[in-house]
Amino acid sequence: LNLEWNDYNLRWNESEYGGVKDLRITPNKLWKPDVLMYNSADEGFDGTYHTNIVVKHNGSCLYVPPGIFKSTCKIDITWFPFDDQHCEMKFGSWTYDGNQLDLVLNSEDGGDLSDFITNGEWYLLAMPGKKNTIVYACCPEPYVDVTFTIQIRRRTLYYFFNLIVPCVLISS
Repeated sequence: LNLEWNDYNLRWNESEYGGVKDLRITPNKLWKPDVLMYNSADEGFDGTYHTNIVVKHNGSCLYVPPGIFKSTCKIDITWFPFDDQHCEMKFGSWTYDGNQLDLVLNSEDGGDLSDFITNGEWYLLAMPGKKNTIVYACCPEPYVDVTFTIQIRRRTLYYFFNLIVPCVLISS
């Protein structure tokens, strides 16, 4: 997740500060959006490693924490081992409504899958994203989240030779 925002209190004239165009500041020294994964299965609820925030002279801030996100996922094994699974990862602000903090989805195709490390059990098919805006009965403000749906397909070759073929041979 790339978090970008503008903080007008952090602007400076670079010519007055020796040409310094940007700074790296630890995240506990600055305000940052409290975007978390709502359906996290991690104890700490925040799967990110806190790296520095890049602050530019015009007040723009960029925070790109690396992370490992663990989420809950309802598995449908009706067609096991020839199954596809769809798991959602829902991100949003914990305390700010959509009027105070907006989430922008860069691409509905989802995240960049080029760095995905292939897995022996699953094929990663796609990871489309969708921005959702919800107004609850209790509150007039909109609440925004971005949900990525991870679409995976089980690799069947292992199960075919180690489960299906022996069962067919035994029953023949």
